[in-house]
Amino acid sequence: MKITKTQKNIRFKILDKIYSKGPISRIDISKETDITPATVSEITGEMINQKLIHEIGEAIPQQGKSGRKKILLDISPNHSFYIGSELSQKYISFCLTDNTGKIIKEKSFVLSHYDLNNTLSENFYINKLQEFIESCTEYNPKGIGIAIPGHFHDENKSIITNNAFWKNFNIKTLIDNIQLPIFFENNVKCMTLAERLLFNNGNDDNFIFFHVGRGMFCSYMYNGELYAKNNYLVGEIGHIVVHPDGELCECGKRGCLQTYASEAWIIKKAQIIFDNSESTYLKQLISEKDKITIDTILKAYLLGDEGIIHILHSAIKYLAITLNNLSMMIDSNKIIIHGELFKEPLLSNLLKEYLDKELNLLGLQNNKNVIIKNYYNYTGALAASTLCINELLVK
Repeated sequence: MKITKTQKNIRFKILDKIYSKGPISRIDISKETDITPATVSEITGEMINQKLIHEIGEAIPQQGKSGRKKILLDISPNHSFYIGSELSQKYISFCLTDNTGKIIKEKSFVLSHYDLNNTLSENFYINKLQEFIESCTEYNPKGIGIAIPGHFHDENKSIITNNAFWKNFNIKTLIDNIQLPIFFENNVKCMTLAERLLFNNGNDDNFIFFHVGRGMFCSYMYNGELYAKNNYLVGEIGHIVVHPDGELCECGKRGCLQTYASEAWIIKKAQIIFDNSESTYLKQLISEKDKITIDTILKAYLLGDEGIIHILHSAIKYLAITLNNLSMMIDSNKIIIHGELFKEPLLSNLLKEYLDKELNLLGLQNNKNVIIKNYYNYTGALAASTLCINELLVK
């Protein structure tokens, strides 16, 4: 039976609430969505019959409260399966997940500077994606989500970015060669969506997701919705000026945050040290400057390389200033920071020290919950799968 637009919207609200706040009772769904208890019971009953959700037992009653016990509902695993993929300059990654985000299969291809310019093309990516799809046929995946290093222009089927390589990456060729439904979104917005639907644990719907990668981007979840989803300038945190007399950024301005704290610029500065310092530990770790990676830089940092220490401590200082400015401008309950730099505990702790110092100077108490998310090569691919789950199952 065909459902109406109104019925579809009600179903979305209920399922979205179970994903983002589950386990949750029918009565709490009703209170949080303003959908009548009778309608919630009817729709959730249908979802249980479809094996999309299930009852997991009674909620622990609050002390001193009486009344009917609440039966909690949660998402059922293995209902359906989805493929996620992330395109980046460091690697391309694929994963197969179920509808709860549990990873079933994963595959990645690390890219060197040489690979990016000579190997990675639409055809290379399409071949790798098709191989991965074929390896997942027994799971009958419903669709594919792709997290991209920029913004997806739906009309032109292109990536909007200031990176010349991705500007010329032909998305239309990809769409024409893959038979499954495909959805594209900015990689950090995908991560923000995944954080809410899969990892938020029902705590809140207002948070900032701050990603430090080759470039930098900041996404804001406000009242359960991605803020300014169609305004491509909102979130380009790397182009906030932190030093007006600083280095010239690709965007034409001087002293942008990304010239201090993005992976691309940190690597660029490390290469200068490699060329000009005989005492740098980088030369003990690699033979050519083009082989410098964030991992190499972190190793040199731990060895006590003075030049690298200066670069990374400057990066952390300007990141802390920017994060504290965000805290004062944006209504959020937590800030989630993600990036390969922060897999080094010394840098994570230094960032927290800078954050506390900045707020103390202002005479403010730090009520923000700053969380440094564990770095994982498949975070983007998992987030892309979540995009697909949201588009095909939740909505």
